[in-house]
Amino acid sequence: MGNSMTEQGNQERKEGKHAGGRPRLTFDLRLVEDLGKIQSTHSELAAVLGVSIETAKRRLKDDPEFCAAYQKGLENGKSSLRRIQWKSALGGNTTMQIWLGKQYLGQTDRRITEVDNREIERLQKVLEGAPPDVLEWLAQAGAAAP
Repeated sequence: MGNSMTEQGNQERKEGKHAGGRPRLTFDLRLVEDLGKIQSTHSELAAVLGVSIETAKRRLKDDPEFCAAYQKGLENGKSSLRRIQWKSALGGNTTMQIWLGKQYLGQTDRRITEVDNREIERLQKVLEGAPPDVLEWLAQAGAAAP
């Protein structure tokens, strides 16, 4: 008799029925995708779906449709954000233009330091009494500077 119950449970699982315990939760995959679009964390995904974080992570690992919906949302969200950033830059947002230039063109900020003549004279007086090894080190450091 115990054997027939096991066979019945296995058959029900094969047919998509739940043999015992809690019924399998179903989720709105469109909601899962939408949560991915706004880059929701696993914790946020679980909170909105009303399940534990362990359940959300397990479903991401074990349910290909659930995982695909979330991953599709993540990628579509990144693409949408990038599109908005480009539109902003093309619309004249100089801050966004600079940021995108740094990200994609390797551009960097350069510091230009201006020194007035009084500072140079003061440094020359200080360096007049400096030991030769300090002067040599400063000369090498200056030669290595960009």
